[in-house]
Amino acid sequence: MARYTFRQATYKTSRADKHIVLHVTFNRDQKRVIATNVYVSPEQWDKVSEKIINHPGEKLLNTLLYKKKQSIQELEATALQAGENFTAEYLDSILYPHRHKEDKPVEPVFTDFMQHALVRQHYKIGTYRSHQKTIRRFSKWFPGLKFCELTYNILAEFDRLCLADGLARNSISGHHKVLKTYINLAYKEGIYAYPPGKHPYANFKVTRIKGSRPYLTADELTLLEAGTLPEHLEDYRQMFLFICYTGLRISDFMRLDSSMIRGDLLHLVPIKTEDSSSAEVHLPLKDLFGGKPFLIWKRYGFEFPNKTAGFDCRLNAALKQIAMILGLQKHLTCHVGRHTFLTHIAMKTGNVFAVMNLGGLKRVDTAMVYIHLSEQDNRKFLSNVQW
Repeated sequence: MARYTFRQATYKTSRADKHIVLHVTFNRDQKRVIATNVYVSPEQWDKVSEKIINHPGEKLLNTLLYKKKQSIQELEATALQAGENFTAEYLDSILYPHRHKEDKPVEPVFTDFMQHALVRQHYKIGTYRSHQKTIRRFSKWFPGLKFCELTYNILAEFDRLCLADGLARNSISGHHKVLKTYINLAYKEGIYAYPPGKHPYANFKVTRIKGSRPYLTADELTLLEAGTLPEHLEDYRQMFLFICYTGLRISDFMRLDSSMIRGDLLHLVPIKTEDSSSAEVHLPLKDLFGGKPFLIWKRYGFEFPNKTAGFDCRLNAALKQIAMILGLQKHLTCHVGRHTFLTHIAMKTGNVFAVMNLGGLKRVDTAMVYIHLSEQDNRKFLSNVQW
């Protein structure tokens, strides 16, 4: 097994910041230095923990370092599974294929290109794992498929096999989106050239089902607030209500702490959009839902019991019990709380920008979904009114 160590480069440079590089050691005589494209000052690099500290973007940069190491470890695991030795030469052949060209050009394999290209991308961990799932699934059914063999029939067969494997239509659509991304990337890099109008997806229609965004109505929220529950479910109810009143994703709720509240304003940079210039969200807790979220958080001393590993799974499991006990005819999950918040904001304001700002959304079309949901709910209500 190779050994992986992050170090700060010591070579001289005019830059004040120094490059963080990944040393991959195979044995005493073999090692490789891999660039991470991350630069910090010497005071911001902790040699012991091999992490960036005291840097405004330390969380994002440490995540990039983690993904870089993980991508190389994935290559090592792939080599071992294939019965190959993971050596410096093997790593060079993967990372720098142009340095190892044979006299006779070799037709590129689509899944190999996908794996190599994924290593080079700076995706977030969730996106990285999602792309890995697509690569593994496609490789299982079409191992060694060359670019020249990538046709409409292959895509149609992949679609059929995914359906036969029990995947939902929208999950299959996500896999197609990833495949199309790498086809386009290969075309841009000159690795794959298809004739004009002969893109593999030119005639293949990807089917996607318009998803619903279940939310709790005002009556259901009242029932959730006032219903009688066993004592062991009370904390879960209060924390879920806080999510319904603030619209936080579970990933953001799990990292809440008292330092994020200033007065009655909750200042938060959502994990999902932290690389956006307008990512910070300011939630006036005393103005939302009559101040209920502020009172709930204050009751816990601004420190929810939400920091333990696996909290999100336990909360979702508790929500199933809560829905059953209270007779709520909804499949409650953490994200239903976010949909509830955004839909109610859309109903109360009718303002797409309020939905975007309070929900930390970057796209207008995403926010408009909740405007349409509120309009549908109003029409449903008015249809029962006797004028």
